[in-house]
Amino acid sequence: IKIKYIGWDYSYCSRFSSMAKSNAVVIAKKKPPPQECPTNFTVIEPLFYKEFGEIEPIFPDWTLERMPKSVNTKRLKLDKNQMFGGWLYGSYNTKGKFRCLKCLKYGIADNDATWSSAYTTILCRAYYGPDTDEYGQTWIGGWIQMKIFAQQCLNCDEYVTGELDDQKCQNFVNWLHRWIAHMFYGYPFRRLGYQGKTSDRHHLANRCEACEAGWCHYRGK
Repeated sequence: IKIKYIGWDYSYCSRFSSMAKSNAVVIAKKKPPPQECPTNFTVIEPLFYKEFGEIEPIFPDWTLERMPKSVNTKRLKLDKNQMFGGWLYGSYNTKGKFRCLKCLKYGIADNDATWSSAYTTILCRAYYGPDTDEYGQTWIGGWIQMKIFAQQCLNCDEYVTGELDDQKCQNFVNWLHRWIAHMFYGYPFRRLGYQGKTSDRHHLANRCEACEAGWCHYRGK
C-alpha cells in the first residue's frame, strides 16, 4: 500500500477524478441536465489545495472532485450519522447568482434571465480510506466531492447552476477545511455560512433542486 500525497501537485487530481465509485446510485427521476458554471470549480480547486496544504491544520492527503452525476443526492437515503455507503455528507449555504444562458441567447432581457438567491446550496460528501485506481494501484487518502445545486428559470424552466464570486468561493473552502478537520480529526467546529434572513426575497422552493433533494437551508423557515 502506498500513501498518496497531494500538496501542490495537481497531476494527482486527474488520476482520481476519473475513478468510478462502486457505491454510486443512479438517480431515478429523469430531467434535463442543468446549465453548468465551470468557473466555480476552476476557482475553488486551487483555493482548496492551498488551504489544505498550507493552513493549519494541514491535510495534504485530500483530493477535491466534482460530484459524479450518477450519485443519488437525496437526503432521505442517509442514515442518522449523515452517511451513505461509507461517505459522509454535509451542506453549505451561500448567496449565488444565476444566469440562464438559454434565455440570454434568445434575447430575453438580462433582468429577466438572471436572479440571485440567498439559498444557494453546496453539497459535499467525503470519504477517507483505501481505494484502487484504474491501474490497480491501492492508495490511502481522502476524497471530497462537491455539487452546487441548480435552480429553475422562471422563463424557460431550464435548470441553472449558481455562480459564486471569488470571496464566496474562499468562504466555502474555509468552511470545508473546518468541516473535514472536525468530522475526521476531532477539531472543534463552529458552523458558518450564510443562513438566510427574513429580509431575503421569497425563495421559490418548487424550483430549487436543493429543496427537492432535502438539503436546502430554506426548509423549515
